[in-house]
Amino acid sequence: MEGKGFDSAASHKGMDEQWDERGTRRIALAPALAAGLAVCAGALALWVWHEQRSAAADRAALEAQLATLQQSVTKLSGHDATLASRLGSAEKTLRRKNAGIAPLARRVLRSVFTVQTDTALGTGFVAWQDGDASYLLTAAHVVDSQPSGEVTITRKGGSWSGTVEGLDARDDLAVIRVNGRPSGAAPLWQNPAAANAQPGDELLLVGSPFGLAGTVTSGVVSRVTKQLVQTDAAANPGNSGGPAIDAQGRVVGVVLAIVRNGQNITFAVRVDRACVKLRRC
Repeated sequence: MEGKGFDSAASHKGMDEQWDERGTRRIALAPALAAGLAVCAGALALWVWHEQRSAAADRAALEAQLATLQQSVTKLSGHDATLASRLGSAEKTLRRKNAGIAPLARRVLRSVFTVQTDTALGTGFVAWQDGDASYLLTAAHVVDSQPSGEVTITRKGGSWSGTVEGLDARDDLAVIRVNGRPSGAAPLWQNPAAANAQPGDELLLVGSPFGLAGTVTSGVVSRVTKQLVQTDAAANPGNSGGPAIDAQGRVVGVVLAIVRNGQNITFAVRVDRACVKLRRC
């Protein structure tokens, strides 16, 4: 009996020790588990931070790409507008060439007049208007022999009295003032700086040679100097003071002289010379 009791006590003691050992192990595992969870939480936080940072970087890169794309679209739009403008200009030029000089001549003729004095005959054209007055450019040698300064300008459909308002003997230019605005006579003056004639350019002369109003001749620019434009377009006495017009409808000069005994040599003073004395440009 005692042996059995001893065995029972020993067995109970062994169970206590086993429990103690298990209990000890469980207590020892608790901090390890907490540490493991902390590591996992830190890793998760690091992963979330990394993903957020990556997402922010991707978003910034995407925004940069979108900005670059927008700039490219803006540049392309600008190029398209420039190309469209050039194409429109080319189409207009082509239409003018296909139509010939007749439409241009019809438009210009309404603004060109015969200038008459007691002793001379020439041409003038409406250059600009101010209020109820029209101002015509002509050649000084057409009107400088008129002491009173009173001249008559005529065009199909009427005549008007005019007064010489300014003379530039050096450049052989004059301005005539007419009260009123003759119907359909649009000013032909444009920015003189844009009227830059070049050798080889087409040129149209409109005038009244020998009093034959509304005469149109054409040719090309032969030579250009600081003061004069030389052309092979035909001109005769009476053309003096008439406009020399390029293919775009810009006045590039005022016809002054015809070389007698010389075939197809006509000179026009450059229109920007009017800015020296006759008009503030």
